[in-house]
Amino acid sequence: MSTTQMKKGRGADTLTTPTTRGNVSTDASSLVRFLDLVKNSKERLRVEAKEYRGNTYIDIRVWYVTDEGDYRPSGKGVMFKPALIAELMRGLALAARSVDPKETN
Repeated sequence: MSTTQMKKGRGADTLTTPTTRGNVSTDASSLVRFLDLVKNSKERLRVEAKEYRGNTYIDIRVWYVTDEGDYRPSGKGVMFKPALIAELMRGLALAARSVDPKETN
């Protein structure tokens, strides 16, 4: 595996090179966890503020349970700058209304 490739799959809790996917990099740290939602018996959806390379990001990610019973971050998710939250929230509200017209918020 070259230094620009990432490990993939369930055991992929580290990267071979730092990227903006700080959720799985060893040099990203969680500052605040805002949501820890049970998705199913083996996965959770977490929303966290993280610091990576001196910058703060919002990370929305699926975490999976290992065979040992520990939760690890998966590659399923997105990390973005807090300045994008308002626009993202508008997009989520539009998506919710398109699926269920009774959604007002």
